[in-house]
Amino acid sequence: MAHFAYVVNGYVHKVHVLANEVITDAEGIEHENLGKEFLAQLHGYSPADIVQCSYNGSIRGIYPGPGFSYDAEADIFIEPIILADV
Repeated sequence: MAHFAYVVNGYVHKVHVLANEVITDAEGIEHENLGKEFLAQLHGYSPADIVQCSYNGSIRGIYPGPGFSYDAEADIFIEPIILADV
């Protein structure tokens, strides 16, 4: 399965799961752009707002969820900071 985060203004709003066949070309090679194009057409997103991620954290640091941020310069996802009451 392939995972893609929908990122707006640096923050993850949703994470979508796609079958690997969606991002695999005729030669059997996976391409992030195929997933971006698929989700853009399906949901009306801008492809620029879609970032591939990995459930096991092997792509872009960690697996994000809603509220996580994405640092485009460092090309990583960042957990939200939760402040505890003191």
